[in-house]
Amino acid sequence: PPSPDLCVSILVQRCPTCFAGTMFGRPLSEGGDVHVATDGNFHHRHRCLAGSCPPFYEPTYFIPKAQVDKVGRWIGWACKQSPRQHRIIVPDEAIDQCEASYEAADSNKQKAAMDCFDDTGIMALICRHDIPLFFANIDTPGKQQKYSIALLEHLFSLLPLAATIVVLYDIGCVLDRSLSKYDILSDGIVSRLCFATTAMHAYGHEWACQLTYNPHIIDGLGLSDGEGTERLWSRFIKLIGIERALSVSLILYCN
Repeated sequence: PPSPDLCVSILVQRCPTCFAGTMFGRPLSEGGDVHVATDGNFHHRHRCLAGSCPPFYEPTYFIPKAQVDKVGRWIGWACKQSPRQHRIIVPDEAIDQCEASYEAADSNKQKAAMDCFDDTGIMALICRHDIPLFFANIDTPGKQQKYSIALLEHLFSLLPLAATIVVLYDIGCVLDRSLSKYDILSDGIVSRLCFATTAMHAYGHEWACQLTYNPHIIDGLGLSDGEGTERLWSRFIKLIGIERALSVSLILYCN
């Protein structure tokens, strides 16, 4: 379990600059304690016919599929309950437009790939220094919220109880609304969590959404742009070649 004052050692090992501090609890209005970014990559897929080599490595970066699926079932249950009262910052029409445009593009690509691939992508969570913290395999169509929420929930389980986090995500507005409307994450986590869109994607959102979630407008974010995941995918090109088929165990070992 996390210490009231210190991060778990695995986080300190991955980025001492972000997680080796001893003072946490900086207000979200001032930028919070830690900035992270999350995004999915649908190019790193596992072809069904490639099979799997014998397991020889216990993954430390990928969170288990069972953990992700458990979060997915909880989200499904929570969203069937009556929405709770929440403060409306951005009109629902604006966020609905953002959600529809992103989901339509991603779902069409994923549905076409499901016949050939069992893992159709990976979801990453990185710190503001572009250092990978955790990954989750994507095995369902579209950017379902269970992947990003599972990664965030796992991160909070390793942080001090007072730590505050700013999350940059290309559809952070959609995820923020879901957590406000439904009992998906505990209030203790939601109160220490703030969302922004990634800098590059912000301008594809509705104007009302940009005024609230653009990282260049939010106080305290400094130079954090959330585009570190794109830089990470670029570095992965040398690790996993284009059109190269890898087994699941080998992918986990390489990462």
